[in-house]
Order: sequence, then structure tokens, then C-alpha cells
Amino acid sequence: MLNITPNPPTRPMRLLSIDGGGLKGLIPAEALIAIESQLDALTGRSLPLCDRFDLIGGTSTGAILAVGLALGLKAVELRDFYLKFGKQIFHKVFLPERFWHSYPSSPLEEHLKDIFGEDTTLGSAKLRTNILIVAKNVTLGTTWFFTNNPKGKYFTNNRGLPLWQIVRASSAAPTYFPPQTISVPDDQGQPQDYEFIDGGVSSYNNPSMQVFLEATDPKYQFGWPTGASKLLLLSLGTGFNAITVPAGKASGYNLFNWARYAIKELMNDANLQQNVLMHLIGQPPAGKAPAPTAEANAARASGVPANDALDFISPGAVASKALTYQRITVSLTRERLDGLNLGDIDPAKVGEMDAADQIGNFQRIGQAIAKEEVRMELLKQFYV
Repeated sequence: MLNITPNPPTRPMRLLSIDGGGLKGLIPAEALIAIESQLDALTGRSLPLCDRFDLIGGTSTGAILAVGLALGLKAVELRDFYLKFGKQIFHKVFLPERFWHSYPSSPLEEHLKDIFGEDTTLGSAKLRTNILIVAKNVTLGTTWFFTNNPKGKYFTNNRGLPLWQIVRASSAAPTYFPPQTISVPDDQGQPQDYEFIDGGVSSYNNPSMQVFLEATDPKYQFGWPTGASKLLLLSLGTGFNAITVPAGKASGYNLFNWARYAIKELMNDANLQQNVLMHLIGQPPAGKAPAPTAEANAARASGVPANDALDFISPGAVASKALTYQRITVSLTRERLDGLNLGDIDPAKVGEMDAADQIGNFQRIGQAIAKEEVRMELLKQFYV
């Protein structure tokens, strides 16, 4: 069983949150490689990121990265998961079946079993740090937060669930993949079958706020202290682009068009909302100037009018900050890609989470944003 950090902790606590976004998971994967390398250099010790973060949360593709890290995999191994298997996973089913979903579940399931272990459970001692995985239980109409905290309210019920099933559930984006059925024991030990879909079909495609609450709200049984010097949260995004419909085209959209549009815009709006809230309660790393969020920049670049919710919250808006917070993501707009010297990349093509033909470009974007944004020397006090 996982030995969680005692309360109160004797050092600052470190949290990591990773968004959903399909193959765009290559973007945070490259950031993770840079974070790992820079921390090794700063501390003089080579350690996997499970030994650098006390709680790692993820939704959808972020769940794949979060669980992989918690099992002790190196960031480069997880990056290579996308490079090796991305095209297999996002290989379309035959036409009649596309009425229900675009991609088969079996390739994703098999690769998750291979990388995590078919018999590895949520309560496994193989997990070397605390995790939080978001999935949507459509049978009950509720969002579930799977955690391996042995003090958690539902840990007894969930501890025996296979990790690959939980991650597969978190990744089951409607219209892309079929739902995942998980048999969960009730309080009497009787199995109850529930169907789950992607955790991104909720307010938690960016799970930063829930990761923060999990760590600090006493009801979640960690109860770690808050304060800019006591708590760090790194939030990694998968890129953002406002979804626009050309004038006169919306009236011709069919049910499938609107389903795709609704999923993407829900994720975009949730990402923006979560980031604004986290900026409100958190302060940027020392030495890093406040700046508009990448999500806000993308919205403005698409012609969205000025809006207070799109602006970086003034550092004085909340007198006492609850944590140090850094968001690392990228606006997938023409202007931003040009600024990263990626003028040959079509922003419309890399805006699609299932664009298997853009895997190389997702990696290039991730490398560019990691080089620009990952500055772990600004967070040295949390690690040495």
C-alpha cells in the first residue's frame, strides 16, 4: 500500500496536473522531459518524476501520462508511447461502426495493459506516488475522481480496479472511442457495472483545481497546508485553439458536427475557467512575470471581444496566495506558431486531438514550448 506523506509535511508539497487532449499529449510529454532533465541538473540526482511530485493528476491523455509517471516510467518512455502507438490507436473503424465511434478500443486497451500491467490495480504498491484520475460515470451521471490515497473515502471500493481500465475510462471520448465498463464493488462487496466516458466531458479536462482541492481540502484526507512557499502546482496543457464556425455554416451542421463541436468547446471553456481560477488563488513562480493565459491569447486571436475572465487576474486580487502555480501550454494559432518558428505547421490541423498525421508536429510544438516555458530554476526552492 502507498505510504502517503504524513500530515503535516516537513517540506513544501509538489503537485502536477496534466490536461486531456488525445495525441496532443505529446505537447505535455515534451514538457515533462524538460522538467525531469532540469530537475536532475538542479539537484544533482537523477530521479523519475514520481519521486519529484507528491500528487499527480490527469484527465484522458493526461491520465496516461500521470499513471505512467506514478509507476516510475521516465518521461521519454511516455513520449515514445505516443510516437510508437499513436497511429495504431487512432486508426479508424470501418464505416458502419463509425455511426457510434471513430476508433476501436482494442489497440488502446492492449497498449495500456502492456505499459501499466494487466494486473496492476489502483491500490498497487507499484504506484510510487499519489495519483488522481478523472472519469465520467454516465450510468450515474457523476464525475469520479479515482485516487490511490488509502485514506480516501472510496479507496476500499476502488483499490482492486485495474489501472488500465481506469485510464481507458478516462480516455473514452464520445464519438472517438466507445465507453468503458468497470465493475465496481459496492459497500457490501457486490459488483456493480458502470459505464464511463472521458473525464474531459466535465469541468475537469484541466484537472488543476481538483488536484489542488484533493491535496488541501481535509475531506480528501491529505490536508496539506496552503501558501505560496508551501505548495507548488505545475499545470501542463495540450494546446488550445478557439473553435469557430464560419458565418452561415452553423445552420448546416448535423448531429455529428455538433457533437464534435460541443466536446471541443466544453474542453476549451473548462480549461479557461480552471486556469482563471488557479491564477486567482495562486501566484506565478518568483521571477516569472504575470502574463495572459495561453487560452486567453487563443481566444483573442480568434476575434473574441475583450472580457475580464480572459485577463490574467491581478496579483493583488487575492492578498494571500494559496500556492505557487505555473501553467505551461500553447495557443495553437498562426501567430503563436510563427513566434515559435513553426510557420510550416497548419494550426487547423494540429487543433485536432486525433490528427495521427500530425504526430511529428505535435512533438515539435511540445519541444518548442518546453524550451520556452520550462524554467525549473525558478522553482528551485521546492526541490533543494
